[in-house]
Amino acid sequence: MNYMSLGFDGTSHRAQEDIEASCFLTQIYHLYTSERVETIRLAAENQQQLLDTIGAAFKHVTQDQDSNPVVIGAIPFDTTQPSMLHFYRQHQKQNTASFTQFEHQQQFGSFKLNSQKRLVSKQQFANAIDQALIQFDHNNLEKIVLSQAVDFELSHQQSPYDLVHTLAAQNQHAFSFVIPVEDNAHLLGASPELLISKQGHIVKSNPLAGSRPLSEDDRINQKNIEDLYASTKDLHEHQIVVDSVFKNLKPFCQKLSVSEQPEILKTTTMLHLSSVFEGQLKNEQTNALALALSLHPTPAICGSPTQLSKHFILEHEGYDRNYFAGLVGWMDADGNGEWAVTIRCGLLSERNLRLYAGAGIVKGSEAELEWNETEAKMQTLLKTLNATCET
Repeated sequence: MNYMSLGFDGTSHRAQEDIEASCFLTQIYHLYTSERVETIRLAAENQQQLLDTIGAAFKHVTQDQDSNPVVIGAIPFDTTQPSMLHFYRQHQKQNTASFTQFEHQQQFGSFKLNSQKRLVSKQQFANAIDQALIQFDHNNLEKIVLSQAVDFELSHQQSPYDLVHTLAAQNQHAFSFVIPVEDNAHLLGASPELLISKQGHIVKSNPLAGSRPLSEDDRINQKNIEDLYASTKDLHEHQIVVDSVFKNLKPFCQKLSVSEQPEILKTTTMLHLSSVFEGQLKNEQTNALALALSLHPTPAICGSPTQLSKHFILEHEGYDRNYFAGLVGWMDADGNGEWAVTIRCGLLSERNLRLYAGAGIVKGSEAELEWNETEAKMQTLLKTLNATCET
């Protein structure tokens, strides 16, 4: 197999990349694909048609006893837009405990960004927040997530597969991924947020909401943690997400539990309020993607109520999120798999890199603080990619 099917081989050289390959890297395993059969471009809005199409593809490929198929890809924030789901004949899921010392220590060089162009200005972002605060007073909206995006020009073309291994090495607790998308581009990132994991009849979810920047000073971090636990605004924002996940996941489960209190999840640049769901399915045949679509979009990346906040975002945010704040993940022929929320991500196309970041807006939100939060989140990818910006 090629490089992307197997990852690193413990030597200083690598085989030619397969630019049609996808991968999904976690702290526990690395999943690599090969032999792409087809790409499914149906909108997830018609969930049953999408699931039936995937089911038919699995049924066809599994007739070959030598196959080990998987579907892996991305679903946009706006589910009326086409999904990008790749169906591969083969995949390997390697336990990270089996990796060689070379693989764990492998590092990649840094690269420079020559220029940047904002898709959303700071003033536009502030204006959208003003509009959101008006909506809170006049409608039943509780929360809206607003985001920004920045286009960077790279000094040299970069391999998305090198970059994703850099992300995985420097952000080991995240869900790192590379997915080929349209126009010869690649969606890549290191999401800290697990939307759903399904293995047999066991399901897990780990929603995040409420954040503070991570400092190199432990005293500042402790103060930020104390602020999060004392913040009515952040705890309210987090509880909205927890209630939504519970409401939408409970109908599938005979048992479902959630953390009594939020804990702190630490990434390379952020501190997040985090809750963990664990459940047992009523029907083991319910597949991972069906569960993921039942939760998408969560208030963590959209708002609450869902349809009102989604409509506000599409009308006022000022750019097309595309795959940002959507879903990214995989599912095998048995319906097992994992799907993460597509945050801390970028779109790489030749020498261009688009990065995204968002913040939850509720009553009491201040535009300056929310903008600073999006800036801090955007630093996650720049930092873990070893990227430096010259402007």
